[in-house]
Amino acid sequence: MSREIDELKSTAGDYWRWALEARKLYIDLRLRQDPEIRSLYIRAADRIAEELREMAASTPGAMLRKRHLEAMEKLLRQEAEKLAGQFKNQMDEYIQTAVEAGVGYTKSILSSLFEEAGISTGHMNAMLAGVNRQAVEACWARTKKGLFLSDRIWEQGENLRGTIRDIIQESVAIGQDAVKTARMLERYVKQGKKTLASEYPKMMERMGGRIPGDISYEALRLARTETTAAFGEGTIAAARMSPSYKGMKWILSKSHPITDICDDLAAHDEGLGKGVYAPGNEPPYPGHPNCLCILVPVHEEPEQFVKRLKKWRSDPSSDPELEKWYNDIYKKI
Repeated sequence: MSREIDELKSTAGDYWRWALEARKLYIDLRLRQDPEIRSLYIRAADRIAEELREMAASTPGAMLRKRHLEAMEKLLRQEAEKLAGQFKNQMDEYIQTAVEAGVGYTKSILSSLFEEAGISTGHMNAMLAGVNRQAVEACWARTKKGLFLSDRIWEQGENLRGTIRDIIQESVAIGQDAVKTARMLERYVKQGKKTLASEYPKMMERMGGRIPGDISYEALRLARTETTAAFGEGTIAAARMSPSYKGMKWILSKSHPITDICDDLAAHDEGLGKGVYAPGNEPPYPGHPNCLCILVPVHEEPEQFVKRLKKWRSDPSSDPELEKWYNDIYKKI
């Protein structure tokens, strides 16, 4: 990790503290995602297990019957909808936070340098607030295999319903009692499929590969990927709005054990330096699910940029590039 941070600081130059702050916000978000999403599944399983225990209390012998599965269908649909709704709310917060972290780096740079040059930052803040909103909208509008993010979140609820229905259905088939099935569901959701092999060998033999090893894995993978994409969306969108932006650096994460697309992205060279992409030519980010590579905008050195700003403020014709940015981007927000 220290090598990545050293490279990040080197790329950011005098702006390194803001780059580290943005990275920390993103990493903190990633660290709290998994337990928060897992807790959605655990609470759903606990509610379903409680219903099974209530059935056991009112059933002679506590054995599950086909009528119990039929009675559970309504609850399973409700839990699927509840999970999808809660997951969507969590993703909305994750995306908002990730975009803000990405935008925040460029916002800090421009705020500091505009103030140093004696230029009001009020309009600039409004400009970047608009960038923030548009980046969030872009995240929700992005599709994968024809499905919007909201559709893929809904699928996670359906996966929960289908998997738990299969488990209950097999419990009915082998005559397993409701209390044992309730305990099995809770163990499975909390600890995964492998933990059940010794305690429920008959069930595992029958289920085979029909239940995932970790019922929440796809949701975790989805959240990690989309949160990283949101961070990249905010980072790139904000950088493109800055007149000091010179390119986007891809810093390879040292956490992946095998060579993959990220190695190629980090080795890219179009004349701006290794791994640096020209404005408008930024690579898709992340490179793959669970990617932890770093995107860092490369900005003009602060002293040089402030000097340009001051000269342009006094004489707009002195810097056609800044004047074009002011008229085509800044004034139009």
